[in-house]
Amino acid sequence: MIYELKMDLKILLRYFSNKYSRKDFSAVNNAFQQKGENPQLEEQMNLHWQDFDSEALPDIKLDHLLDKVHHRMNVEGNPQIKVFNLWQLAQRAAAILFLPLLLGSLAYNYLKPTLANVDEAWAEIQCPLGVRTKFQLPDGSTGFLNSGSVLKYPVIFANNRNVKLTGEGYFEVVHNEKSPFHVKTKNLDVKVLGTTFNIVAYENENLEEVILQTGHVEVASNDGKSLGSLQPEQEMVFNKQDLSHKINNVESTQYTSWKEGRLTLRNVDIDELAIRLSRWYNAEVIVDKTNKAINAYAYHGTFEDEQLDDVLKILSLSSPISYIEKERTKDKSENYSKRKVILSVNLKKSIK
Repeated sequence: MIYELKMDLKILLRYFSNKYSRKDFSAVNNAFQQKGENPQLEEQMNLHWQDFDSEALPDIKLDHLLDKVHHRMNVEGNPQIKVFNLWQLAQRAAAILFLPLLLGSLAYNYLKPTLANVDEAWAEIQCPLGVRTKFQLPDGSTGFLNSGSVLKYPVIFANNRNVKLTGEGYFEVVHNEKSPFHVKTKNLDVKVLGTTFNIVAYENENLEEVILQTGHVEVASNDGKSLGSLQPEQEMVFNKQDLSHKINNVESTQYTSWKEGRLTLRNVDIDELAIRLSRWYNAEVIVDKTNKAINAYAYHGTFEDEQLDDVLKILSLSSPISYIEKERTKDKSENYSKRKVILSVNLKKSIK
């Protein structure tokens, strides 16, 4: 038996572009619930297929394709990330199949809730250890991630410019007065409108730092308490242990030149030196404080493309610093530990 069910092709196009009304949905759902053949609907679906894909319409059975759709849903994991792939697959399925409940059941019951969850979906950018990664966000804001850092941001970004940072990141934020940009770390919430700045928030370090290069930022704790605002060439240091903070005047380029491949030191003390070397070379550099005289020295220099061995040799030749390197060990999985270097002071050593 042949059923004559008229339907405007525009309704199908609105349905597949996810811009349909309740009336459109009812029309499409009713069409696919009709039993038997529908030559007019078949012709419209063929037209839609040609719109969607230039290949000839394949001959495939419902059970086989439906099994593939279910299998793909199960194995591909998080629906928030895969929503657009699944919707594309449903478009092809709808263009091929003319049996009851395909769209009414599969597309509506499975995909509609998924589409609603896109507002809550987050994307993630990971920077491997020992390298730097450049990124661009959906609003055009750009920046860099340093070694071992992770940046998360909402997939729907236009009205929710809130990102989460673990590690170190440099940001160049596009100005949007109606939608402030927030960088949230484990302890801080940094609010900006349009500016360039650097944030350091490694989980295994006791301090978090915000260094402003241009513009203006407001810094608060994650519980909403205001900690102050920064002007260019200022740094806020937050101590995770006692929850204290202070603002210092700094030369911002020494904190941001890492994105250009340069390690810049401007009168840093031995503790800061050890931290910067550890981050830069993905090593464990620690300070032997047995001799308190080691705290009396400050270090100044710029390194580009030098290996850690070269930097340590330069330090030992230009200051009373000595160093020893511990032998690397292997764990049960045959993975080697990080390089471990111990810095100490030797006041008897002659300086060249």
